[in-house]
Amino acid sequence: MTNNDNKHALYSLYREFYTTFASMNDWDQDIYHLNDEQPQPQRGSLLVAKPTVGDFFFKKSLVLIVDPDEGEGAMGVIVNHYTGYNLRDIMPEIETVEEIPLFLGGPVGTQMLFYMHTLGPEIVPEAIDVGDGVWFGGDFEAIRRYVELGGPVEGRVKFIVGYSGWEKDQIASELKRHDWAVLHDGGHDLLMGEGDDEQWREAVERFGDRYRLWLNLPNDPLCN
Repeated sequence: MTNNDNKHALYSLYREFYTTFASMNDWDQDIYHLNDEQPQPQRGSLLVAKPTVGDFFFKKSLVLIVDPDEGEGAMGVIVNHYTGYNLRDIMPEIETVEEIPLFLGGPVGTQMLFYMHTLGPEIVPEAIDVGDGVWFGGDFEAIRRYVELGGPVEGRVKFIVGYSGWEKDQIASELKRHDWAVLHDGGHDLLMGEGDDEQWREAVERFGDRYRLWLNLPNDPLCN
């Protein structure tokens, strides 16, 4: 065999291994599976995706739980996936010259607009306290008025399209499968950050050395 043939055979072998590894249903064979019992997610908890979760929406995601599962399912939003679009791309009528990034909250209701902020109910009535000085939702006209009057947005307001939803007991099932680690008190920086894989890495680091293995999986092992 030529060197090129050897390289092609090796590449095919690695590709077959990675495809098998990424699609394994038996998580007992997954070296990134950590047999840690996770706490019950509460409002304001962050679900931190295991690095082998390959779903387009949830890969290296941080999901803020807004409504925890209390017998009727749960609702949350991904906070670290930037769509590549800005608020005016979907709301050209909003009067602002600032390019306000738009985040992807999940696969459900992608025509719906949500927002997180640090403004509190004094400025945005009916906002829900999710902890760490961050609120979710509230009166839209109030948040719009804040933006159009030139209020600072970076680190203070985050606009999100779509959300993540779970049926009753679905999160519990995914936690047993160890798809997620649960982080309480993630902090303002993780919730309101600019949105990228680095934000996910910062969350993983909060769990300490035991989870360091999660940080070592490249996006594609063939590029490592």
